[in-house]
Amino acid sequence: MSTNPERAVSYVLSKYVTEYMDTEVLILNQNTLTRDAARMLRHYERDDIIVTDEEKFPVGIVTDEDILSKVSDVTVYAEATKLKDIMSSPLITINEKSTLQDALHKMRDNNIRKLPVLSKKNQVIGMIFQGAIANVIRDATATAPRLLSPPVKAVLGNLGFVLQFAGVLLLVPAIVATILEDTTIATGIYLTTVLLLVTGFFLNSYGEKASLNLHQASILVFSSLFLLSLFGTVPYLYVLPTGDSAGAIFANAFFSSAAGFTTGGISIFNEPENLSQSFTFFRSYTQLVGGMSFIYLVITAFYPESKLQSMRGFISGRTLHMKELFSTITVIFTVYIVIVALLLYFFGERNIIDNFSLAMSTLATGGFLPTSTILEGLLWQEHVILMGAMILGALPFTFHYAFVRKKFLAPK
Repeated sequence: MSTNPERAVSYVLSKYVTEYMDTEVLILNQNTLTRDAARMLRHYERDDIIVTDEEKFPVGIVTDEDILSKVSDVTVYAEATKLKDIMSSPLITINEKSTLQDALHKMRDNNIRKLPVLSKKNQVIGMIFQGAIANVIRDATATAPRLLSPPVKAVLGNLGFVLQFAGVLLLVPAIVATILEDTTIATGIYLTTVLLLVTGFFLNSYGEKASLNLHQASILVFSSLFLLSLFGTVPYLYVLPTGDSAGAIFANAFFSSAAGFTTGGISIFNEPENLSQSFTFFRSYTQLVGGMSFIYLVITAFYPESKLQSMRGFISGRTLHMKELFSTITVIFTVYIVIVALLLYFFGERNIIDNFSLAMSTLATGGFLPTSTILEGLLWQEHVILMGAMILGALPFTFHYAFVRKKFLAPK
């Protein structure tokens, strides 16, 4: 038995009904003849039918008992009876974002044992049964004690996803270093990418993607930035002077990595122009990854669920899920970076790699410079571009999302 049954039951009842609903639902039009509906019930081995109107919106439910009891009535002509004549209406449903606790309350209040689950477009996507919820509760209380509690698994699941996403993003500077034939830097970045992906996969295997409370969210933010900084030390170990002790080299590498992923921008390099172009690109890129990761963590951990539901996928127009949220952040800032880099190239005719490095560092509000002399000789137009990028990067993400959604991609 679980050492804390009440906590286990509370945890499973907080899960969405979509995780335990039956997705095989028989849906028929209200004008379907009852005899045809009965034949389909027998063919698909179902007990009930969701009845829809001409616009495919659910309007009622018909069970096998309804067909037997109402059609057997002598006052009913079975051959001409349609589902709309015998269905139970109005239909009591539940939203896909509702929890098992919500479903139990609605079943109790309406004295029913099943609820059709509706999507945001008011279409039936499944059926949640009282028996299924009872099985979930029984399993939660009967499961042997596990090494990890549900709150810990929730933190690990979210942490694993953040690390995996960061690992995928870091493939970009690794590819840039490969193209520039900087094999030493490319090796360090590829190793960091592998560490992030493997660690993220390992954490996901033990964790679970679930909602977090304030305490868990705080742990997630700290853990994410710490692990990103820790794994990000690897490329720095390849470029730092080897004359110092191993402890000093690691401390300097960790310091430099933390300055990037936390967007601090403090540098221990006195002459960054001596660094390779691929490595300066990597330094600026870590600020971008750290900045986007922090935005994602803050939004997913501290925003109320209602606020997240109000954000719509700016590409698909659907309700924004967590992975789509991170993709949204990535696409928006990618567009900003490309625009700023191209403007710098157009007005200054500088090296395109340095332009992208400067754009990323500026939009991430970090402060790294590809070289210590890169700002010398800039035209006033370039100063304006950089000031605009700094202001743009300092604005809350909700501004960027609302600006893009309303101005360019608002669904009709």
